[in-house]
Amino acid sequence: MTDTLTHLFLGAPLETIPTSKNKAPYIALKLLADGKTHARDELTKLLGETWRSGLQRLRGDDFQYWLIHSVKQPNSKITDLQLDPRHLSGNPVQDAAARLERCRQLKRDSYKEAQQGWKRLPKAHTAMLEADKAYLQSLGEAANDATQEDNK
Repeated sequence: MTDTLTHLFLGAPLETIPTSKNKAPYIALKLLADGKTHARDELTKLLGETWRSGLQRLRGDDFQYWLIHSVKQPNSKITDLQLDPRHLSGNPVQDAAARLERCRQLKRDSYKEAQQGWKRLPKAHTAMLEADKAYLQSLGEAANDATQEDNK
């Protein structure tokens, strides 16, 4: 039998709960399941530098939008992570409300990023053309260098 966390999240749909086959999301959710705040360093110790991808999967479409708060430490720019208590309530309605809130956040952020990308497009296009031009010029210079060597 695959190790699951279903006993900790009685209000959550089964498909939203990662199994141990999904190592990073599973370990991240298992850590956050106590409802307390956790330093990001804890996840780094458990999963290495790649723990962010597991957190993104939990917060995103893969596991249907777990709401994980970034809680600012007092007098610091550092944030800790904390699972929204509605996921721990055992109440499917509260769990669904937290998921809906996270889905809304994610889709709004995605929309803002898309807008920023659209605004950046002309500048990025100009920069790409300049880089292409410089690259092609360097090829021409290298070709000229080779022909000059042949003529010697």
